[in-house]
Amino acid sequence: MKLIHKDIEKDNTGQVTLVPEEAEDMWHTYNLLQVGDSLRASTIRKVQTESTTGSVGSSRVRTTLTLCVETIDFDSQACRLRVKGTNIEENQYVKVVAHVEKAADALAIDTLLISDKLFRHQEIATRSRYVRLVDNVRDNGGNVRIFSSLHVSGEQLTQLSGVAALLRFPIADLSEPEDESSSDDD
Repeated sequence: MKLIHKDIEKDNTGQVTLVPEEAEDMWHTYNLLQVGDSLRASTIRKVQTESTTGSVGSSRVRTTLTLCVETIDFDSQACRLRVKGTNIEENQYVKVVAHVEKAADALAIDTLLISDKLFRHQEIATRSRYVRLVDNVRDNGGNVRIFSSLHVSGEQLTQLSGVAALLRFPIADLSEPEDESSSDDD
């Protein structure tokens, strides 16, 4: 394994950048990772695109994800490391759990769908954020449905970010912040 960057504090917090060079390096990475760590890795994802004519196509793209590690599994036969977690950074293909909060602030949520896993998140701030969201929706007359992460429906919701909402009325496009200009700098 090649060590690219290391920044470790006295309290053993910090970050390292590693590049695996052999299959056995995945085993070493498995022993280094812990639940609650942040992991940035390259992966391939299937992305759906819609053309201006309305036709929908899909393609596989390589992207970099940053996850808050929830489970770690090592396949010793294939020397593969499998990490499951919640996305904590946006990129052009993966957007981050803020659309639902904006809808709640607009009193637009009729039914909130939320995974119980968010209430057991490693970070207390994240747990508090979702408790506030649930309270906000209930206080404003909305329904809250909590999905078990042990059930298939809860697993699927967790894969989508862990939270979704059915709206009372349509609201403006949430994918673009209101204070941003619409010019393209690409």
